[in-house]
Amino acid sequence: MAMLAEIAIANAIWKTLSTALKNGKQFYEMGSQVNEYLSATQKVKEKAGDSNSRGTPLEAFNYNETLNRQRSELEFHLKKSRLNGWSDFVKFEAEWHRERKEKEQDKINQRIKRNAKIQKDVELAINVGIVMLLALGLLFGVAVYYKGY
Repeated sequence: MAMLAEIAIANAIWKTLSTALKNGKQFYEMGSQVNEYLSATQKVKEKAGDSNSRGTPLEAFNYNETLNRQRSELEFHLKKSRLNGWSDFVKFEAEWHRERKEKEQDKINQRIKRNAKIQKDVELAINVGIVMLLALGLLFGVAVYYKGY
């Protein structure tokens, strides 16, 4: 069911984007819609390959066909709007995906660093606790030794 919701969101964004292009709006004027569309399609692709996805293979296939049709329509509009419009979009899309992957990798690296710091702090606390117990044992032993004399 969750995959269907993602598909519905992506299709709604596409309708907005497509209508704007058909009405003569320039592609560069729709930066936020393009970003939302790319994000939505990426979420659907991730959910389709996810083991927790409730979507069926048929839904994933149908969406893939829809996405191919949308890309060809987008290609037509961009080639019609200006010279090298499609190739510029493909470059932008590749850069967008690269930046997104870098951000995800940065989040993973930050989580790894945080976990390593926590582990180091816990090890330090354990070592301090052991040293404190040894010091208390030593003080107790010294007190018993002097009390015996």
